[in-house]
Amino acid sequence: MTRGIDWLLDPRRLPVRLLVLLLAAAGCLLLLTDAPTTTDWAIAVTAVLVTAGSARFPLVTSLAATGVLMLGFTVGVTGPVVPKVAAALALTELATRRGGLPSVLGGLALATAYLFHTAGGPGATVYRALVMALLPVLLGAVLRTTREGAARARRDAAELGRRRETEVIAARATERAAIARELHDLIAHHISSTVLRVSVARHALVSAPPAVLEVLDDIHRSGTATLHDLRTLVTVLRDPDAGAESFVDPAGLPLAITAVVERTRLVVSRIDLELDPAVGTVDALTGLTLLRLTQEGTANVVKHAGPDTTARLSIAVGPGPVEFRLSDSGPPAGAAQPVTPGTGVGLIGLRERVGLLGGTLGAAPAGPGWLLTARLPNKAGGTS
Repeated sequence: MTRGIDWLLDPRRLPVRLLVLLLAAAGCLLLLTDAPTTTDWAIAVTAVLVTAGSARFPLVTSLAATGVLMLGFTVGVTGPVVPKVAAALALTELATRRGGLPSVLGGLALATAYLFHTAGGPGATVYRALVMALLPVLLGAVLRTTREGAARARRDAAELGRRRETEVIAARATERAAIARELHDLIAHHISSTVLRVSVARHALVSAPPAVLEVLDDIHRSGTATLHDLRTLVTVLRDPDAGAESFVDPAGLPLAITAVVERTRLVVSRIDLELDPAVGTVDALTGLTLLRLTQEGTANVVKHAGPDTTARLSIAVGPGPVEFRLSDSGPPAGAAQPVTPGTGVGLIGLRERVGLLGGTLGAAPAGPGWLLTARLPNKAGGTS
């Protein structure tokens, strides 16, 4: 509806409007007047042409159209239908574009024109004045309110889109920062192990050639310095409010995932776990991503499906990608829907994390419930 209103009020449509009004005026004169005179034609054409200024000067146009109507009454044109319609259209457009005091002034002017034309007695005159002036003002007010509401809805939608885009960017940045912390922790873990082994080798190979000992000392010094820098950087990157661990030993991954599921069992009626024992052989980044998928996925089950749902989590490790699958049955039929709102940024973060590893993430309704799937590359190949 608002598109049609905007189309009609668009100044670029003025030639079309004038053409339609002129054709309508000619039809009125030919059909409603036995023998239209030159004065009839002049009044009708003038009334139509006056409305051309309603886009830029709606109040002036409405007053001018009212003046043409009064002129039609004065010169005695029989049934000045065209000036009446033109004045009503001009007043309607005034109330649509401006409202407030301008539309009141335009309405009073048009009502005055009808009051001075006393055909049909005082009662009929007052009735015509009220109806012919009040209806255009009311119609214009409705159209103006509709346009403003539509414009406000478009602005709100645009603002919501911008806010959503900002949330997506923030979620991706947060997830990338978390991955950076985890990566630095992982590297620090391996370098710490390397430095320790070099130190042991240095003390065990006391009789080795000096060149070998010098190389071992250099590796130890470089590793120690790098480890210090990494620990400093991790301290800067780590979010003090984040409770999640940023490094998980793959060997301890089955226990960590099982612990998450056990915590979920405390708040949902049932959740089954099918965990491939080989999950402890995946590489560290893939393992940490599996843990994040489990944490976010089970949190969403609790949040959106409610405590009466049943869920199933399976993680399979084979020669190909690692397969993650978490499904729930949704709320039971007739049960109250959980009212916890969701922003969707959790899934955005998971998709960012999985994508950075070269994997794929799927999240979609599955019957009354929800299905979360992921395929992750396993650089360890399922072997220890």
